[in-house]
Amino acid sequence: MARGEIRAVGSEKMKFMEERPFAKPEAALTKLLEIANGLEADHAGRISVGAINHAFLSAGGNVEEYGAAMHRAVADGWLEAHPSGAYVKLTQKGADRFA
Repeated sequence: MARGEIRAVGSEKMKFMEERPFAKPEAALTKLLEIANGLEADHAGRISVGAINHAFLSAGGNVEEYGAAMHRAVADGWLEAHPSGAYVKLTQKGADRFA
């Protein structure tokens, strides 16, 4: 900028972060439940948390969105957490959502 030149405030272009697909908790919860419903459970009906996490992150979610969605899904009764924390089960309420 040359001496004495006045630059208008706000003339710079601002960069906005790209909209996150799962920034809204309901969108994250819906995607997480869709993923859990689509994965094959083991012989005991358990679904690996790692598999859900991987699919959620691959779909464009981040760790915070995943964690919030997983906690809400368990708290609201859509998923049942295994005591080890390594597995979840889709509850009847969760299964009914996709019936």
